[in-house]
Amino acid sequence: MAEEFVDIEINGKPVKARKGEMLIRVTDANGDYVPRFCYHDKLAVAANCRMCLVEVEKAPKPLPACATPVAEGMKVFTRSPKAIGAQRAVMEFLLINHPLDCPICDQGGECELQDLSMGFGRDFSRFT
Repeated sequence: MAEEFVDIEINGKPVKARKGEMLIRVTDANGDYVPRFCYHDKLAVAANCRMCLVEVEKAPKPLPACATPVAEGMKVFTRSPKAIGAQRAVMEFLLINHPLDCPICDQGGECELQDLSMGFGRDFSRFT
């Protein structure tokens, strides 16, 4: 049985993808990085961190790219104001309970949270 492919758009660019493949794998394969913490292609999908939220046309709210299978005609926006706003809100929420021990942390300098907080973090918090 031949694999089925669907036509989708990622940030306005037409893309062919395997039907049912997780959106995050398709974005990665097409050079559109979506931030994530809990996703790993060798593990079961957890969708716990919510950092990979993206805008999908006609969806009422941002969807996690790691747990959203592609479908025919899907239009995905990884860098829209809605997607970036959702990613920033998730980062803000993650940082409010994270210890600020970066200088003495074993992961200091090689920490994905540090790296992503530079791009998606804010210099203020609505929660403190």
